[in-house]
Amino acid sequence: MTATPKLRYSNWVKQVFHRLSIRQKIVCGYGLALGIAVLGTTAGLVIGDRYLQQARQKMVLADEEGSLLSSLQGELLEIQIHQQEIVPFLQQPQALQRGISSFKTDLAEAETLLSQAEEFSQTHFQGDLHLLLLKHDNSINVYFEQLRSLIRKILPLSSQPQGALKAQQLISKFSQSQDALKFYQFAHELTEFAKTVQEDQEHADLAREKAALIQAQIIIASMLLSVAMAAILAFYTSSVIARPINAVTNIAQTVTQEANFDLQAPITTEDEVGGLANSLNQLIQQVKHLLVEQQAENQARLIQSEKMSSLGRMLAGIAHEINNPINFISGNLVHAKTYTDDLLALLQAYQAEVLEPSPALQTLAEEIDLEFMLGDLPKLFNSMKVGADRTREIVRSLKDFSRLDEGEVQLLDLHACLDSTLLILNNRLKNGISLIRNYGEIPTIPGYTGLLYQVFMNLLSNAIDAVEEKAAENPEFLPEITIITECCQNNWAIVRIADNGCGISPENLHKIFETFFTTKPRGIGTGLGLAIAYQIVVEKHQGKVSCESELDKGTEFAITLPISRT
Repeated sequence: MTATPKLRYSNWVKQVFHRLSIRQKIVCGYGLALGIAVLGTTAGLVIGDRYLQQARQKMVLADEEGSLLSSLQGELLEIQIHQQEIVPFLQQPQALQRGISSFKTDLAEAETLLSQAEEFSQTHFQGDLHLLLLKHDNSINVYFEQLRSLIRKILPLSSQPQGALKAQQLISKFSQSQDALKFYQFAHELTEFAKTVQEDQEHADLAREKAALIQAQIIIASMLLSVAMAAILAFYTSSVIARPINAVTNIAQTVTQEANFDLQAPITTEDEVGGLANSLNQLIQQVKHLLVEQQAENQARLIQSEKMSSLGRMLAGIAHEINNPINFISGNLVHAKTYTDDLLALLQAYQAEVLEPSPALQTLAEEIDLEFMLGDLPKLFNSMKVGADRTREIVRSLKDFSRLDEGEVQLLDLHACLDSTLLILNNRLKNGISLIRNYGEIPTIPGYTGLLYQVFMNLLSNAIDAVEEKAAENPEFLPEITIITECCQNNWAIVRIADNGCGISPENLHKIFETFFTTKPRGIGTGLGLAIAYQIVVEKHQGKVSCESELDKGTEFAITLPISRT
Protein backbone atom coordinates (compact mmCIF):
# COMPACT_ATOMS: atom_id res chain seq x y z
CA MET A 1 0.00 0.00 0.00
CA THR A 2 1.64 3.25 -1.17
CA ALA A 3 1.64 6.36 0.96
CA THR A 4 -0.50 9.29 -0.07
CA PRO A 5 1.26 12.35 -1.56
CA LYS A 6 0.27 14.39 1.51
CA LEU A 7 1.84 11.80 3.83
CA ARG A 8 4.98 11.60 1.70
CA TYR A 9 5.26 15.38 1.72
CA SER A 10 4.81 15.46 5.51
CA ASN A 11 7.53 12.83 5.97
CA TRP A 12 9.82 14.75 3.62
CA VAL A 13 9.25 17.96 5.59
CA LYS A 14 10.01 16.17 8.87
CA GLN A 15 13.18 14.65 7.45
CA VAL A 16 14.40 18.00 6.15
CA PHE A 17 13.44 19.75 9.40
CA HIS A 18 15.22 17.10 11.51
CA ARG A 19 18.43 17.63 9.52
CA LEU A 20 18.53 21.30 10.50
CA SER A 21 20.43 22.52 13.52
CA ILE A 22 18.57 24.07 16.46
CA ARG A 23 19.64 27.54 15.35
CA GLN A 24 18.44 26.84 11.81
CA LYS A 25 15.13 25.50 13.15
CA ILE A 26 14.55 28.63 15.21
CA VAL A 27 15.56 30.90 12.33
CA CYS A 28 13.34 28.92 9.95
CA GLY A 29 10.37 29.11 12.34
CA TYR A 30 10.69 32.83 12.92
CA GLY A 31 11.41 33.39 9.23
CA LEU A 32 8.18 31.61 8.26
CA ALA A 33 6.20 33.53 10.88
CA LEU A 34 7.71 36.85 9.77
CA GLY A 35 7.14 35.92 6.12
CA ILE A 36 3.49 35.14 6.81
CA ALA A 37 3.12 38.45 8.65
CA VAL A 38 4.75 40.40 5.82
CA LEU A 39 2.81 38.56 3.11
CA GLY A 40 -0.46 38.89 5.03
CA THR A 41 0.06 42.60 5.65
CA THR A 42 1.13 43.15 2.04
CA ALA A 43 -1.87 41.17 0.78
CA GLY A 44 -4.16 43.17 3.09
CA LEU A 45 -2.71 46.44 1.85
CA VAL A 46 -2.93 45.39 -1.80
CA ILE A 47 -6.47 44.01 -1.58
CA GLY A 48 -7.64 46.88 0.59
CA ASP A 49 -6.03 49.39 -1.74
CA ARG A 50 -7.77 47.72 -4.65
CA TYR A 51 -11.13 48.08 -2.93
CA LEU A 52 -10.27 51.64 -1.99
CA GLN A 53 -9.29 52.48 -5.54
CA GLN A 54 -12.53 51.02 -6.85
CA ALA A 55 -14.57 52.89 -4.22
CA ARG A 56 -12.59 56.07 -4.85
CA GLN A 57 -13.09 55.73 -8.59
CA LYS A 58 -16.82 55.29 -8.11
CA MET A 59 -16.90 58.25 -5.76
CA VAL A 60 -14.94 60.41 -8.23
CA LEU A 61 -17.26 59.41 -11.06
CA ALA A 62 -20.30 60.06 -8.89
CA ASP A 63 -18.89 63.45 -7.84
CA GLU A 64 -18.01 64.36 -11.41
CA GLU A 65 -21.40 63.24 -12.65
CA GLY A 66 -23.15 65.02 -9.81
CA SER A 67 -21.19 68.21 -10.45
CA LEU A 68 -21.94 68.04 -14.16
CA LEU A 69 -25.64 67.45 -13.57
CA SER A 70 -25.75 70.16 -10.90
CA SER A 71 -24.18 72.63 -13.36
CA LEU A 72 -26.60 71.55 -16.09
CA GLN A 73 -29.56 71.96 -13.72
CA GLY A 74 -28.30 75.41 -12.80
CA GLU A 75 -27.95 76.44 -16.41
CA LEU A 76 -31.43 75.15 -17.29
CA LEU A 77 -32.83 77.05 -14.31
CA GLU A 78 -31.00 80.17 -15.46
CA ILE A 79 -32.53 79.75 -18.93
CA GLN A 80 -36.01 79.55 -17.48
CA ILE A 81 -35.36 82.59 -15.29
CA HIS A 82 -34.05 84.57 -18.25
CA GLN A 83 -37.12 83.51 -20.17
CA GLN A 84 -39.35 85.17 -17.56
CA GLU A 85 -37.13 88.31 -17.31
CA ILE A 86 -37.39 89.26 -20.99
CA VAL A 87 -40.81 90.95 -20.71
CA PRO A 88 -39.86 93.42 -17.89
CA PHE A 89 -36.70 94.37 -19.85
CA LEU A 90 -38.59 95.23 -23.06
CA GLN A 91 -38.90 98.89 -22.02
CA GLN A 92 -35.25 99.02 -21.05
CA PRO A 93 -33.16 98.51 -24.14
CA GLN A 94 -29.83 98.30 -22.40
CA ALA A 95 -31.05 95.87 -19.72
CA LEU A 96 -32.80 93.84 -22.41
CA GLN A 97 -29.60 93.68 -24.38
CA ARG A 98 -27.69 92.44 -21.37
CA GLY A 99 -30.39 89.91 -20.51
CA ILE A 100 -30.51 88.61 -24.08
CA SER A 101 -26.69 88.30 -24.09
CA SER A 102 -26.70 86.45 -20.78
CA PHE A 103 -29.58 84.32 -22.01
CA LYS A 104 -27.62 83.32 -25.10
CA THR A 105 -24.54 82.61 -23.00
CA ASP A 106 -26.50 80.35 -20.63
CA LEU A 107 -28.08 78.64 -23.59
CA ALA A 108 -24.67 77.96 -25.13
CA GLU A 109 -23.34 76.83 -21.77
CA ALA A 110 -26.29 74.47 -21.36
CA GLU A 111 -25.62 72.98 -24.78
CA THR A 112 -21.95 72.58 -23.86
CA LEU A 113 -22.86 70.88 -20.56
CA LEU A 114 -25.25 68.58 -22.39
CA SER A 115 -22.48 67.69 -24.82
CA GLN A 116 -20.09 67.04 -21.91
CA ALA A 117 -22.71 64.92 -20.18
CA GLU A 118 -23.18 62.88 -23.33
CA GLU A 119 -19.44 62.45 -23.70
CA PHE A 120 -19.11 61.59 -19.98
CA SER A 121 -21.83 58.95 -20.21
CA GLN A 122 -20.12 57.33 -23.17
CA THR A 123 -16.58 57.57 -21.78
CA HIS A 124 -17.40 56.21 -18.34
CA PHE A 125 -20.13 53.84 -19.46
CA GLN A 126 -22.86 55.62 -17.52
CA GLY A 127 -25.78 53.89 -19.20
CA ASP A 128 -28.58 55.56 -17.24
CA LEU A 129 -27.36 59.06 -18.07
CA HIS A 130 -26.79 58.10 -21.66
CA LEU A 131 -30.31 56.71 -21.97
CA LEU A 132 -31.76 59.83 -20.36
CA LEU A 133 -29.92 62.16 -22.74
CA LEU A 134 -30.65 59.93 -25.73
CA LYS A 135 -34.34 59.83 -24.77
CA HIS A 136 -34.69 63.65 -24.69
CA ASP A 137 -32.06 64.58 -27.22
CA ASN A 138 -34.52 65.56 -29.90
CA SER A 139 -36.86 67.50 -27.56
CA ILE A 140 -33.87 69.38 -26.08
CA ASN A 141 -32.62 70.42 -29.48
CA VAL A 142 -36.11 71.44 -30.59
CA TYR A 143 -36.61 73.37 -27.35
CA PHE A 144 -33.36 75.27 -27.79
CA GLU A 145 -34.14 76.08 -31.45
CA GLN A 146 -37.62 77.30 -30.59
CA LEU A 147 -36.21 79.28 -27.69
CA ARG A 148 -33.80 81.04 -30.03
CA SER A 149 -36.66 81.63 -32.45
CA LEU A 150 -38.72 83.06 -29.59
CA ILE A 151 -35.92 85.50 -28.76
CA ARG A 152 -35.74 86.62 -32.36
CA LYS A 153 -39.50 87.24 -32.35
CA ILE A 154 -39.47 89.15 -29.05
CA LEU A 155 -36.60 91.52 -29.87
CA PRO A 156 -38.55 93.58 -32.49
CA LEU A 157 -41.45 94.02 -30.08
CA SER A 158 -39.32 96.21 -27.77
CA SER A 159 -40.00 99.23 -30.00
CA GLN A 160 -43.67 98.59 -30.64
CA PRO A 161 -46.58 99.75 -28.50
CA GLN A 162 -48.24 96.85 -26.88
CA GLY A 163 -44.96 94.98 -27.41
CA ALA A 164 -44.75 93.75 -23.84
CA LEU A 165 -48.22 92.28 -24.07
CA LYS A 166 -47.44 90.52 -27.31
CA ALA A 167 -44.12 89.24 -25.88
CA GLN A 168 -45.98 87.98 -22.85
CA GLN A 169 -48.39 86.13 -25.08
CA LEU A 170 -45.58 84.61 -27.13
CA ILE A 171 -43.72 83.46 -24.02
CA SER A 172 -46.91 82.06 -22.51
CA LYS A 173 -47.75 80.27 -25.72
CA PHE A 174 -44.17 78.87 -25.92
CA SER A 175 -44.27 77.73 -22.34
CA GLN A 176 -47.46 75.78 -22.96
CA SER A 177 -46.23 74.22 -26.18
CA GLN A 178 -45.68 70.50 -26.49
CA ASP A 179 -41.92 70.95 -27.03
CA ALA A 180 -41.59 73.08 -23.88
CA LEU A 181 -43.54 70.49 -21.88
CA LYS A 182 -41.19 67.78 -23.14
CA PHE A 183 -38.24 69.87 -22.10
CA TYR A 184 -39.76 70.45 -18.71
CA GLN A 185 -40.24 66.70 -18.46
CA PHE A 186 -36.52 66.30 -19.21
CA ALA A 187 -35.68 68.83 -16.51
CA HIS A 188 -37.83 66.96 -14.06
CA GLU A 189 -36.28 63.60 -14.94
CA LEU A 190 -32.85 65.22 -14.78
CA THR A 191 -33.68 66.38 -11.26
CA GLU A 192 -34.73 62.87 -10.28
CA PHE A 193 -31.63 61.45 -11.91
CA ALA A 194 -29.52 63.94 -9.96
CA LYS A 195 -31.08 62.62 -6.78
CA THR A 196 -30.09 59.10 -7.89
CA VAL A 197 -26.56 60.33 -8.57
CA GLN A 198 -26.46 61.89 -5.12
CA GLU A 199 -27.48 58.55 -3.67
CA ASP A 200 -24.72 56.94 -5.72
CA GLN A 201 -22.33 59.44 -4.20
CA GLU A 202 -23.45 58.42 -0.76
CA HIS A 203 -23.09 54.74 -1.70
CA ALA A 204 -19.63 55.42 -3.09
CA ASP A 205 -18.67 57.13 0.14
CA LEU A 206 -19.98 54.15 2.12
CA ALA A 207 -18.12 51.81 -0.25
CA ARG A 208 -14.92 53.75 0.39
CA GLU A 209 -15.42 53.48 4.13
CA LYS A 210 -16.23 49.79 3.73
CA ALA A 211 -13.11 49.29 1.61
CA ALA A 212 -11.03 50.96 4.33
CA LEU A 213 -12.67 48.68 6.89
CA ILE A 214 -12.02 45.62 4.72
CA GLN A 215 -8.40 46.68 4.35
CA ALA A 216 -8.03 47.02 8.11
CA GLN A 217 -9.77 43.68 8.65
CA ILE A 218 -7.50 41.91 6.16
CA ILE A 219 -4.39 43.42 7.77
CA ILE A 220 -5.59 42.50 11.27
CA ALA A 221 -6.57 39.01 10.09
CA SER A 222 -3.18 38.52 8.42
CA MET A 223 -1.40 39.69 11.54
CA LEU A 224 -3.50 37.41 13.72
CA LEU A 225 -2.84 34.56 11.30
CA SER A 226 0.89 35.30 11.39
CA VAL A 227 0.80 35.37 15.20
CA ALA A 228 -1.10 32.08 15.23
CA MET A 229 1.33 30.54 12.73
CA ALA A 230 4.26 31.87 14.76
CA ALA A 231 2.76 30.32 17.90
CA ILE A 232 2.17 27.02 16.09
CA LEU A 233 5.67 27.04 14.64
CA ALA A 234 7.15 27.99 18.02
CA PHE A 235 5.23 25.17 19.69
CA TYR A 236 6.22 22.71 16.97
CA THR A 237 9.85 23.86 17.01
CA SER A 238 10.02 23.70 20.81
CA SER A 239 8.41 20.26 20.80
CA VAL A 240 10.79 19.06 18.08
CA ILE A 241 13.72 20.37 20.13
CA ALA A 242 12.37 19.38 23.56
CA ARG A 243 11.20 15.86 22.63
CA PRO A 244 14.67 14.42 21.85
CA ILE A 245 16.17 16.37 24.77
CA ASN A 246 13.58 14.84 27.11
CA ALA A 247 14.29 11.42 25.64
CA VAL A 248 18.03 11.89 26.22
CA THR A 249 17.34 13.18 29.76
CA ASN A 250 15.08 10.22 30.55
CA ILE A 251 17.68 7.77 29.28
CA ALA A 252 20.39 9.49 31.35
CA GLN A 253 18.20 9.42 34.48
CA THR A 254 17.23 5.79 33.91
CA VAL A 255 20.84 4.77 33.39
CA THR A 256 21.83 6.67 36.54
CA GLN A 257 19.01 5.29 38.70
CA GLU A 258 18.90 1.71 37.45
CA ALA A 259 22.57 1.34 36.44
CA ASN A 260 21.34 -0.22 33.20
CA PHE A 261 24.13 0.52 30.75
CA ASP A 262 22.49 -1.43 27.93
CA LEU A 263 20.10 1.46 27.29
CA GLN A 264 20.67 3.75 24.33
CA ALA A 265 19.20 7.18 23.65
CA PRO A 266 17.23 7.36 20.37
CA ILE A 267 18.86 9.51 17.69
CA THR A 268 16.00 11.08 15.72
CA THR A 269 17.65 14.30 14.54
CA GLU A 270 20.93 15.37 13.05
CA ASP A 271 21.20 18.62 15.02
CA GLU A 272 22.98 19.38 18.28
CA VAL A 273 20.52 17.21 20.22
CA GLY A 274 21.29 14.28 17.92
CA GLY A 275 24.99 14.87 18.55
CA LEU A 276 24.28 15.02 22.28
CA ALA A 277 22.36 11.73 22.13
CA ASN A 278 25.17 10.11 20.17
CA SER A 279 27.74 11.39 22.68
CA LEU A 280 25.58 10.11 25.55
CA ASN A 281 25.39 6.68 23.93
CA GLN A 282 29.15 6.62 23.51
CA LEU A 283 29.54 7.76 27.12
CA ILE A 284 27.19 4.99 28.32
CA GLN A 285 29.16 2.40 26.36
CA GLN A 286 32.42 3.80 27.67
CA VAL A 287 31.13 3.73 31.25
CA LYS A 288 29.91 0.17 30.70
CA HIS A 289 33.32 -0.80 29.39
CA LEU A 290 35.04 0.93 32.31
CA LEU A 291 32.71 -0.77 34.77
CA VAL A 292 33.53 -4.14 33.24
CA GLU A 293 37.21 -3.34 33.54
CA GLN A 294 36.71 -2.07 37.08
CA GLN A 295 34.81 -5.21 38.04
CA ALA A 296 37.56 -7.31 36.53
CA GLU A 297 40.14 -5.17 38.33
CA ASN A 298 38.28 -5.44 41.62
CA GLN A 299 37.90 -9.16 41.10
CA ALA A 300 41.60 -9.47 40.35
CA ARG A 301 42.44 -7.30 43.36
CA LEU A 302 40.15 -9.41 45.50
CA ILE A 303 41.78 -12.60 44.23
CA GLN A 304 45.21 -11.10 44.77
CA SER A 305 44.21 -9.92 48.22
CA GLU A 306 42.86 -13.36 49.03
CA LYS A 307 46.04 -14.91 47.70
CA MET A 308 48.17 -12.60 49.79
CA SER A 309 45.95 -13.14 52.80
CA SER A 310 46.14 -16.90 52.30
CA LEU A 311 49.88 -16.60 51.79
CA GLY A 312 50.13 -14.55 54.98
CA ARG A 313 48.14 -17.10 56.94
CA MET A 314 50.19 -19.91 55.45
CA LEU A 315 53.46 -18.12 56.22
CA ALA A 316 52.26 -17.34 59.72
CA GLY A 317 51.42 -21.03 60.21
CA ILE A 318 54.74 -22.17 58.76
CA ALA A 319 56.63 -19.65 60.86
CA HIS A 320 54.80 -20.82 63.96
CA GLU A 321 55.47 -24.49 63.18
CA ILE A 322 59.13 -23.83 62.48
CA ASN A 323 59.58 -21.46 65.38
CA ASN A 324 58.69 -24.03 68.06
CA PRO A 325 61.31 -26.69 67.17
CA ILE A 326 63.87 -23.99 66.40
CA ASN A 327 63.33 -22.50 69.86
CA PHE A 328 63.61 -26.01 71.31
CA ILE A 329 66.82 -26.65 69.38
CA SER A 330 68.24 -23.22 70.17
CA GLY A 331 67.40 -23.58 73.84
CA ASN A 332 68.93 -27.07 74.11
CA LEU A 333 72.05 -26.10 72.18
CA VAL A 334 73.20 -24.06 75.15
CA HIS A 335 72.92 -27.03 77.50
CA ALA A 336 74.34 -29.45 74.92
CA LYS A 337 77.38 -27.20 74.48
CA THR A 338 77.79 -26.95 78.28
CA TYR A 339 77.57 -30.72 78.66
CA THR A 340 79.96 -31.23 75.78
CA ASP A 341 82.46 -28.76 77.22
CA ASP A 342 82.26 -30.57 80.56
CA LEU A 343 82.82 -33.96 78.91
CA LEU A 344 85.75 -32.58 76.93
CA ALA A 345 87.25 -31.18 80.15
CA LEU A 346 86.76 -34.55 81.86
CA LEU A 347 88.39 -36.34 78.90
CA GLN A 348 91.36 -34.03 79.02
CA ALA A 349 91.63 -34.69 82.79
CA TYR A 350 91.64 -38.47 82.15
CA GLN A 351 94.32 -38.04 79.50
CA ALA A 352 96.42 -36.09 81.98
CA GLU A 353 96.01 -38.79 84.70
CA VAL A 354 96.42 -41.82 82.46
CA LEU A 355 99.69 -41.35 80.68
CA GLU A 356 99.77 -44.87 79.23
CA PRO A 357 96.32 -45.84 77.97
CA SER A 358 95.66 -49.41 77.02
CA PRO A 359 96.05 -50.51 73.39
CA ALA A 360 92.29 -50.83 73.09
CA LEU A 361 91.78 -47.19 74.15
CA GLN A 362 94.46 -46.03 71.76
CA THR A 363 92.87 -47.98 68.94
CA LEU A 364 89.43 -46.50 69.75
CA ALA A 365 90.93 -42.98 69.92
CA GLU A 366 92.44 -43.46 66.49
CA GLU A 367 89.23 -44.85 65.04
CA ILE A 368 87.14 -41.89 66.20
CA ASP A 369 89.93 -39.39 65.38
CA LEU A 370 89.83 -37.99 68.87
CA GLU A 371 92.14 -35.08 68.19
CA PHE A 372 90.01 -33.83 65.23
CA MET A 373 86.85 -34.30 67.28
CA LEU A 374 88.27 -32.22 70.13
CA GLY A 375 88.99 -29.34 67.72
CA ASP A 376 85.91 -29.60 65.50
CA LEU A 377 83.22 -30.21 68.11
CA PRO A 378 83.18 -26.59 69.43
CA LYS A 379 83.07 -25.34 65.82
CA LEU A 380 80.14 -27.67 65.14
CA PHE A 381 78.20 -26.25 68.08
CA ASN A 382 78.96 -22.70 66.93
CA SER A 383 77.74 -23.54 63.40
CA MET A 384 74.57 -25.07 64.84
CA LYS A 385 73.96 -21.91 66.90
CA VAL A 386 74.51 -19.67 63.83
CA GLY A 387 72.11 -21.85 61.80
CA ALA A 388 69.49 -21.71 64.54
CA ASP A 389 69.82 -17.93 64.79
CA ARG A 390 69.58 -17.66 60.99
CA THR A 391 66.48 -19.78 60.99
CA ARG A 392 64.96 -17.66 63.73
CA GLU A 393 65.64 -14.51 61.66
CA ILE A 394 63.93 -16.05 58.61
CA VAL A 395 60.98 -17.07 60.76
CA ARG A 396 60.76 -13.53 62.14
CA SER A 397 60.81 -12.13 58.59
CA LEU A 398 58.08 -14.54 57.55
CA LYS A 399 56.00 -13.52 60.55
CA ASP A 400 56.46 -9.83 59.69
CA PHE A 401 55.60 -10.46 56.04
CA SER A 402 52.51 -12.41 57.03
CA ARG A 403 50.98 -9.35 58.76
CA LEU A 404 49.32 -8.15 55.52
CA ASP A 405 45.91 -7.36 56.99
CA GLU A 406 46.88 -5.44 60.09
CA GLY A 407 44.50 -2.48 60.39
CA GLU A 408 46.43 -0.05 62.60
CA VAL A 409 49.24 2.27 61.64
CA GLN A 410 52.44 1.48 63.55
CA LEU A 411 55.90 2.99 63.68
CA LEU A 412 58.20 0.85 61.58
CA ASP A 413 61.86 0.66 60.60
CA LEU A 414 62.28 0.81 56.83
CA HIS A 415 65.74 -0.73 56.99
CA ALA A 416 64.37 -3.74 58.92
CA CYS A 417 61.60 -4.14 56.31
CA LEU A 418 64.14 -4.02 53.50
CA ASP A 419 66.49 -6.47 55.22
CA SER A 420 63.68 -8.90 55.98
CA THR A 421 62.51 -8.75 52.37
CA LEU A 422 66.07 -9.34 51.14
CA LEU A 423 66.36 -12.26 53.55
CA ILE A 424 63.30 -13.89 52.00
CA LEU A 425 64.67 -13.21 48.51
CA ASN A 426 68.18 -14.33 49.44
CA ASN A 427 67.91 -17.53 47.42
CA ARG A 428 67.38 -15.51 44.20
CA LEU A 429 70.10 -13.00 45.09
CA LYS A 430 72.73 -15.74 45.24
CA ASN A 431 72.77 -16.10 41.45
CA GLY A 432 75.66 -13.71 40.93
CA ILE A 433 73.69 -10.56 41.67
CA SER A 434 75.65 -7.82 43.39
CA LEU A 435 73.57 -6.14 46.11
CA ILE A 436 74.58 -2.66 47.28
CA ARG A 437 72.93 -1.21 50.37
CA ASN A 438 73.46 2.47 51.00
CA TYR A 439 71.32 3.22 54.03
CA GLY A 440 71.02 6.74 55.36
CA GLU A 441 69.80 8.03 58.70
CA ILE A 442 66.01 7.54 58.66
CA PRO A 443 63.77 7.63 61.71
CA THR A 444 60.88 5.26 62.18
CA ILE A 445 57.84 6.20 60.11
CA PRO A 446 54.13 5.48 60.53
CA GLY A 447 52.84 2.77 58.22
CA TYR A 448 51.67 -0.77 57.66
CA THR A 449 54.57 -3.21 57.95
CA GLY A 450 53.02 -6.06 56.00
CA LEU A 451 51.91 -3.80 53.13
CA LEU A 452 55.34 -2.20 52.79
CA TYR A 453 56.84 -5.73 52.75
CA GLN A 454 54.60 -6.39 49.78
CA VAL A 455 55.75 -3.17 48.04
CA PHE A 456 59.44 -3.92 48.54
CA MET A 457 58.88 -7.56 47.54
CA ASN A 458 57.27 -6.50 44.24
CA LEU A 459 59.92 -3.89 43.40
CA LEU A 460 62.89 -6.12 44.33
CA SER A 461 61.37 -9.10 42.49
CA ASN A 462 60.95 -6.94 39.36
CA ALA A 463 64.56 -5.73 39.71
CA ILE A 464 65.82 -9.32 40.00
CA ASP A 465 63.72 -10.32 36.96
CA ALA A 466 65.17 -7.40 34.96
CA VAL A 467 68.83 -8.20 35.70
CA GLU A 468 68.27 -11.95 35.19
CA GLU A 469 66.67 -11.29 31.79
CA LYS A 470 69.62 -9.14 30.74
CA ALA A 471 72.12 -11.65 32.12
CA ALA A 472 70.48 -14.42 30.09
CA GLU A 473 71.02 -12.36 26.93
CA ASN A 474 74.59 -11.26 27.80
CA PRO A 475 76.76 -13.77 29.69
CA GLU A 476 79.37 -11.07 30.43
CA PHE A 477 76.82 -8.81 32.11
CA LEU A 478 77.37 -8.12 35.83
CA PRO A 479 73.93 -7.74 37.45
CA GLU A 480 73.66 -5.19 40.20
CA ILE A 481 70.85 -3.95 42.46
CA THR A 482 71.27 -0.81 44.59
CA ILE A 483 69.13 0.21 47.54
CA ILE A 484 69.47 3.79 48.80
CA THR A 485 67.58 5.37 51.68
CA GLU A 486 67.67 9.03 52.66
CA CYS A 487 65.66 11.85 54.23
CA CYS A 488 64.31 14.73 52.17
CA GLN A 489 63.31 18.11 53.68
CA ASN A 490 63.14 16.52 57.13
CA ASN A 491 59.63 15.25 56.55
CA TRP A 492 59.99 12.64 53.84
CA ALA A 493 61.83 9.34 53.70
CA ILE A 494 62.92 8.15 50.28
CA VAL A 495 63.74 4.58 49.32
CA ARG A 496 65.41 4.12 45.93
CA ILE A 497 65.60 0.67 44.38
CA ALA A 498 67.70 0.69 41.22
CA ASP A 499 68.92 -2.00 38.86
CA ASN A 500 71.09 -2.08 35.76
CA GLY A 501 68.75 -4.41 33.90
CA CYS A 502 67.06 -4.15 30.53
CA GLY A 503 64.99 -1.06 31.38
CA ILE A 504 61.50 0.02 30.28
CA SER A 505 60.61 1.51 26.88
CA PRO A 506 59.29 5.13 26.84
CA GLU A 507 55.90 4.09 25.42
CA ASN A 508 55.40 1.65 28.33
CA LEU A 509 56.86 3.82 31.08
CA HIS A 510 53.65 5.84 31.64
CA LYS A 511 51.52 2.68 31.79
CA ILE A 512 53.44 0.59 34.31
CA PHE A 513 51.14 1.50 37.22
CA GLU A 514 47.97 0.62 35.27
CA THR A 515 46.08 -2.45 36.38
CA PHE A 516 46.72 -5.57 34.27
CA PHE A 517 49.52 -3.92 32.31
CA THR A 518 52.60 -6.13 32.08
CA THR A 519 55.43 -6.76 29.65
CA LYS A 520 56.03 -10.26 31.00
CA PRO A 521 54.75 -13.35 29.13
CA ARG A 522 51.23 -14.65 29.83
CA GLY A 523 51.18 -16.85 32.90
CA ILE A 524 54.22 -15.15 34.46
CA GLY A 525 53.12 -11.53 34.93
CA THR A 526 49.66 -10.53 36.18
CA GLY A 527 49.96 -6.75 35.82
CA LEU A 528 48.89 -6.25 39.44
CA GLY A 529 52.19 -5.94 41.33
CA LEU A 530 53.07 -2.32 40.53
CA ALA A 531 49.39 -1.25 40.54
CA ILE A 532 48.97 -2.64 44.07
CA ALA A 533 52.30 -1.15 45.15
CA TYR A 534 51.21 2.25 43.84
CA GLN A 535 47.89 1.96 45.68
CA ILE A 536 49.62 0.95 48.95
CA VAL A 537 52.10 3.85 48.82
CA VAL A 538 49.77 6.59 47.56
CA GLU A 539 46.42 5.68 49.14
CA LYS A 540 47.49 3.86 52.31
CA HIS A 541 50.58 5.87 53.21
CA GLN A 542 49.90 9.24 51.46
CA GLY A 543 53.23 8.87 49.73
CA LYS A 544 54.54 9.08 46.18
CA VAL A 545 55.94 6.61 43.66
CA SER A 546 58.03 7.59 40.66
CA CYS A 547 59.99 5.69 38.08
CA GLU A 548 62.91 6.57 35.82
CA SER A 549 64.11 4.11 33.23
CA GLU A 550 66.17 3.86 30.11
CA LEU A 551 66.42 0.92 27.77
CA ASP A 552 69.52 -1.26 28.31
CA LYS A 553 70.68 0.97 31.18
CA GLY A 554 68.34 0.16 34.01
CA THR A 555 65.41 1.32 36.11
CA GLU A 556 65.05 3.21 39.38
CA PHE A 557 61.92 3.34 41.52
CA ALA A 558 61.71 6.09 44.15
CA ILE A 559 59.28 5.59 47.03
CA THR A 560 58.64 8.72 49.07
CA LEU A 561 56.91 8.21 52.44
CA PRO A 562 55.94 10.84 55.04
CA ILE A 563 57.93 10.64 58.27
CA SER A 564 54.98 12.02 60.24
CA ARG A 565 51.29 12.36 59.47
CA THR A 566 49.36 15.52 60.25
